[in-house]
Amino acid sequence: MAGLAWLTARPLAHRGLHDATAGVVENTASAFSAAIAGGYGIETDLQISADGEAMVHHDDTLGRLTEGRGRLADMTAAEIKRARFRTSTDRILALGELCDLVAGRAALLLELKSHLDGDRRLVQRCTDVLANYAGPAAVMSFDPAVIEVVRWIAPHLM
Repeated sequence: MAGLAWLTARPLAHRGLHDATAGVVENTASAFSAAIAGGYGIETDLQISADGEAMVHHDDTLGRLTEGRGRLADMTAAEIKRARFRTSTDRILALGELCDLVAGRAALLLELKSHLDGDRRLVQRCTDVLANYAGPAAVMSFDPAVIEVVRWIAPHLM
């Protein structure tokens, strides 16, 4: 695994370097910028939208940190991006926007969320976006089926 040594070279900020008391919400541009400034790598979560976009958000529904309700899988990327965080001006990012923000300045560890339903759209979208990303990135999932698909489509991300 020497090819992934960069993944453990620096600590990873889980969901970015967030701080609720300072209004820096997890999995937001502010949290990722703080992680980069602090010299951390970034671990973040991805969910699939109804229109097949990889969205940067831990929960599969809106409501815990945002205004609004609804399953991300039932909403378009545009609808998801309109959701306001309660304590921040940040918006939910798409994976491509995260890649543009990070621009190779920090390692990315992307957790692909799964509903254990065999849906491969998140894996496909993630690998498509990362095919054009020049920075260090790897993926993970707690769903073994997702990992098998990644291993088949893009083994360099594991």
